[in-house]
Amino acid sequence: MNIALFDLDNTLIEGDSDHEWGNFLVENNYVDPVFYERENNKFFEQYKKGTLCPKEFALFSYEPLTKYDYKTLLEIRKRFFNEKITPLVLPKAIDLVNHHKQNNDILAIVTSTNSFISRISADFFGINHLLASEPEFKNNKFTGKLQGEPCFQIGKVTKVKEWIKINKISDFQEIFFYTDSHNDIELMEFCTHPVAVDPDEILRKTSITNRWEIISLK
Repeated sequence: MNIALFDLDNTLIEGDSDHEWGNFLVENNYVDPVFYERENNKFFEQYKKGTLCPKEFALFSYEPLTKYDYKTLLEIRKRFFNEKITPLVLPKAIDLVNHHKQNNDILAIVTSTNSFISRISADFFGINHLLASEPEFKNNKFTGKLQGEPCFQIGKVTKVKEWIKINKISDFQEIFFYTDSHNDIELMEFCTHPVAVDPDEILRKTSITNRWEIISLK
């Protein structure tokens, strides 16, 4: 038995669900379209460069969640997934996930995208364990604040270590981790079997240097 960890965005799906969520809110006027689109794109560029402040982005991206009751948010999320995410799902990613399931491995998605947005993708892939940034939720409503530390860069390593400890996972051979992003290099270094999936240029170079496996799911 192994542990198989998957990044979500641009790994299991051909796009970034956080950025697509922002686009969806803009297109449907759930937010101020001019301001939100500008800021959403700014944060996305910072993410790609590796300069994103995850706590600053959390405060920005969680604010729209405070405007609606939970039932309405679930309806919005369902529409978002059907319209924006379903077309981005990679068939080869489904095959990869199923391969690890057939091996009786323990699967988890490890993503910086907040758990409210990423949960529906985890459910689609049939992956029960989700390690993600957590928006604070009190009295059946989002507060707009970040709960705990963001699941980003070294924060992903912390989340994985805590998850393994809490779930008392000990009887495994290897830890696989699939990702496209150089933001995940610290978690790749922690895992015994890191795999770069259609990697960005920085991760590609690092993977070649470290002799990490490189694959494509596109």
